[in-house]
Amino acid sequence: MRVIVNVLVTAIMVVPFVLVGAGLWLLAQRQFGEKVEAEVITCDFDIRYKTSSQHCTARWTEDGVEKIGPIQGSGDHEVGKTITATLRGDELYSRSLTLPLILLGLGLPLLVLPILWFKRRLSRPSTPQGEQGVR
Repeated sequence: MRVIVNVLVTAIMVVPFVLVGAGLWLLAQRQFGEKVEAEVITCDFDIRYKTSSQHCTARWTEDGVEKIGPIQGSGDHEVGKTITATLRGDELYSRSLTLPLILLGLGLPLLVLPILWFKRRLSRPSTPQGEQGVR
């Protein structure tokens, strides 16, 4: 039983850091890089037994050369529209802030639990060596 409790406590302590880290990563990924205007051409759904995903293709111009390729973070509601995207290397990313803000919105309030726990653990006075068994 103690093992299960320890696993649950560890998960509760780790999840907020994962949510905040992922939100910050996506925010940086989508905001820093070369800005380009891209037209979302198509979006295809890949539906499997237990999962589904959406893959979109966009057209953009880089150094006077028209390119076509995948765009990350775009959806079928943007098909036919020209959007501002971030180009990093060979990857094109939508500048949509929805997912990063959702992750940060969930992670930051939950971060209070581990912070309060660490603060309580650090402020607890330690028992002197000679008084451990005496009451």
